[in-house]
Amino acid sequence: MSTKDNILNRILVALRSPRGRDAMMFMVFVVISAILWLVLSLNEEEQYDVRMPLKITHVPDSVTLITDGPPALSASLTAKGTQLLKMNLGRTPTVNVDYRIFRSGNCMHVSAADLKGLVRQASGGSQVSVVFPDTLHIPFTTHQGFKLPVAIDYRVTAGPQASLTGAPRLSTDSVKVYMANNALPDRFDAVTTEPVRILGLDKTTTQRVKLTGPRNSRIVPDSIDVTFEVEPLIFKSRKVVIEPVNVPRNVKLITFPAQIDVFYMIPVSEYHKGRAQFRVVADYRTLSQSSGKVKLSLRDVGDKLQNVHLSADSAEYIIERHHVEHN
Repeated sequence: MSTKDNILNRILVALRSPRGRDAMMFMVFVVISAILWLVLSLNEEEQYDVRMPLKITHVPDSVTLITDGPPALSASLTAKGTQLLKMNLGRTPTVNVDYRIFRSGNCMHVSAADLKGLVRQASGGSQVSVVFPDTLHIPFTTHQGFKLPVAIDYRVTAGPQASLTGAPRLSTDSVKVYMANNALPDRFDAVTTEPVRILGLDKTTTQRVKLTGPRNSRIVPDSIDVTFEVEPLIFKSRKVVIEPVNVPRNVKLITFPAQIDVFYMIPVSEYHKGRAQFRVVADYRTLSQSSGKVKLSLRDVGDKLQNVHLSADSAEYIIERHHVEHN
């Protein structure tokens, strides 16, 4: 006989003994008591707080709700344990608000009494003591909406080794605006993004941005993607001829050296697109006889260049004067 059979036989012998029969009877009474306690508990009423999802139903395609209402209602219910157990173990019931029943003029209005009735129906007949919010007021429109451009409010800077390329790119350049009263405010000609403030970007970045419109309006879509394109900068240098400026007619300004090194950083995409645009000038009006030098400055620097600077801020000079003959 196997060990398993030996154990089973010992259990059967123990159960058939007087002590075993007493233990079995005790367990039966315990189970019956537990079932009776559970039945009594489930029949007792208890107060229960629950958040119930809200859904507006039977809205025609020709109607646009200006607001969707709250995503859920907070309700305080008094219900039997069986009802509460069903809500806890299953999916929380949804409160359905029928557009066809509660529309009035250009809005849907659900009173406190109606809202409690909808919650009671959704919860299977529970008593409803409190619902928040206690009323619903949802404007709507049948107007086709106004198509308006999107204006971006941004202040974005690139990091020291990078550069912003072009204007921000929008996922859409226009949106639809629906008004509760079917009329746009005066001088409202564009939808604006919420402020975008980013410092030190070192790579191309896309950010989801909310749109803001006039009061009592709905914007579709209500947010867009804004992409800021960034590319790395490359260090470069070039010798540039110094140009004398503001020199009198009978004077020649000669600088030493005649050329100077200009250092700058340029986006990768511009690296092979010809020479960078800038000039180095020596202004005659900044001559210093005591130091024997003239100041040098940069002019007409291209927009795409960064950190442009000279190897020296002045140069030595000599003046040649020419005799002007008068007829």
